[in-house]
Amino acid sequence: MKHKVKVQVPVEKRGLFGIKKTVMETRTIEVDGKTYKKMKKEWENRPYSIEEMMLYDDLFDGD
Repeated sequence: MKHKVKVQVPVEKRGLFGIKKTVMETRTIEVDGKTYKKMKKEWENRPYSIEEMMLYDDLFDGD
């Protein structure tokens, strides 16, 4: 079974004076069921981002 997944890939683009910079673009790819399950498992086990840590700190802070 095919699944459509949005992923962010690094892409090099030219800036104002021709200076190259790397930016993250969101693209949609198709993956099979085995790869989809692997990606989903990796996403669940990823470390928390700074924003998530601050949110949880605000929610569960006892003071």
